[in-house]
Amino acid sequence: MNDSLLERDKLSDEEWEKICRKCAKCCYEKIDIGDGQIIYTDVPCEYLDTVTRMCKIYGKRHEIEPDCIKLTENFIRQINWMPSSCAYVEYLKQKDTLQTVRAVESPKKRKRSKTRRK
Repeated sequence: MNDSLLERDKLSDEEWEKICRKCAKCCYEKIDIGDGQIIYTDVPCEYLDTVTRMCKIYGKRHEIEPDCIKLTENFIRQINWMPSSCAYVEYLKQKDTLQTVRAVESPKKRKRSKTRRK
């Protein structure tokens, strides 16, 4: 993954989309059984080409299939059903780790005394 992407606060839609590995795991039906437990099924969305793992209606997927969700950074952070192997999940974990490390490593600026030494 491009480290410069990790350092950016906001990615363009095109940059965000490039992170995806096209595994299509998000395009299969899932069942939420409660208590944070998700069952992954082997039932793909009707618009998923299971050979290429590409959406047949990608450009208009939200118009044609209202249940199709847009995977944004904020949304990924709020849900718990994306697999840890998802490129978006991995990206956000790496980004958070990098920010934490940078915060710890950044030197703390000392406050200067307003009085001068003589």
